[in-house]
Amino acid sequence: MSTTGPRSNTPISAQLSRDAVPRRIIVTASVAAFAIRDWSLWVLLREGPWGPPMRLVLGSESVSDAVDRTLDALLMWPMQGTLLQLKAGWQEQQVCVWGSTEQGTAISLIHSVLLRANRDELRPNLHRQPVPSLHVAWIPVAEMETGQKVMDANILPGLSSALHMLRSQIQHDPEILLRYLADMSTMRSLEKGIERRWQDMQTTTSKETRPLNVIKEPPAGDGTLTLAEAALLYRAFLPPDEQIDLSSLRRRFLATNKLEAIDEERPVRGREADWRRVSRAYRYLG
Repeated sequence: MSTTGPRSNTPISAQLSRDAVPRRIIVTASVAAFAIRDWSLWVLLREGPWGPPMRLVLGSESVSDAVDRTLDALLMWPMQGTLLQLKAGWQEQQVCVWGSTEQGTAISLIHSVLLRANRDELRPNLHRQPVPSLHVAWIPVAEMETGQKVMDANILPGLSSALHMLRSQIQHDPEILLRYLADMSTMRSLEKGIERRWQDMQTTTSKETRPLNVIKEPPAGDGTLTLAEAALLYRAFLPPDEQIDLSSLRRRFLATNKLEAIDEERPVRGREADWRRVSRAYRYLG
């Protein structure tokens, strides 16, 4: 007895034409790296088209390996430079394989990474690299959210997901901010950073021509912080129009039981000239 399977309603010519188009699934890892500069939140994005740095996940590596290698290619001090790393979701995109007529679907696994204080220095000569994904720049998140910096609509969903994941984690676990401040020696000034980079471009002996071992890694903090600094850091992660209950926030910091008051008062780091008041210092017991 012969059996007849279900018949397809798809025309034969259309089916053959569809099967003739090469198809494949490409997996990439997008790294939304965030850093704090001058008490504001910045994100590392590719230059034209905008988007987080990304890397093709090879068959011989895991996604976490791809994230680590992306940071290693971009940052001066990638080893132990990450304070927090979160899986922020995924995004599906249609792509073309470079150097080929093949088309396919790319699944981009998005990771949200928060860097330790002052570990946001980029490797020199990145703009000379032939790989376009290594052409990156730090962009203020506030400019992106207020529309001052025009972004490609295709990258906004993934970037928004990474930012939302980071903010949710900070609100859920404020001890992350205490760890950040305890590890921070000084607050990097945005104005000083721009002035230094401009001076480097004007001199013949710039950072780009010096050996990498000459550029020293910034020192870590002494484990102390103030609640005024913790409130400033918390505010840096939130949208500018969001209201904060400072009294409740201070109670949440103290409720972690990871702070020990010490007999010392000091101004907010990076705001010594602006702030006329000082705040009690605490030691982080991490």
